[in-house]
Amino acid sequence: MLFFGRKKSRVLVLDDDASMQKLVSTLLRRKGYRVDVVDSGEEAIDAIGRQKYTALLLDLMMPTEGGMTVLQHLRVHQPDLLKRVILLTAASESVLKSVSKDVFAVVRKPFAADDLIATIKRLA
Repeated sequence: MLFFGRKKSRVLVLDDDASMQKLVSTLLRRKGYRVDVVDSGEEAIDAIGRQKYTALLLDLMMPTEGGMTVLQHLRVHQPDLLKRVILLTAASESVLKSVSKDVFAVVRKPFAADDLIATIKRLA
């Protein structure tokens, strides 16, 4: 599919909060991105195996397997994709300190829509 003469960028959103999924996916679609939304780390890993993504938006703070599960998988199996990861999180500084050095960026919740879009555009 073409978008302004180029292929649309695809973004994967991993978040367990339905309202956050809807907010982020609506925002990105309005900006012309194709968006896949999942609510578990296992689903995200499956999606990453089937599709190429411009950006992976991962929530770290989930009750079961979430962004941390995906980060661990990427470190072992697809370390080059770590540079496409944007952590979309409200995690504490101590948690972020251990993982933020491995990823492209961290966008703190609550976030400004323009900040999230600007961060994703830097990957495209």
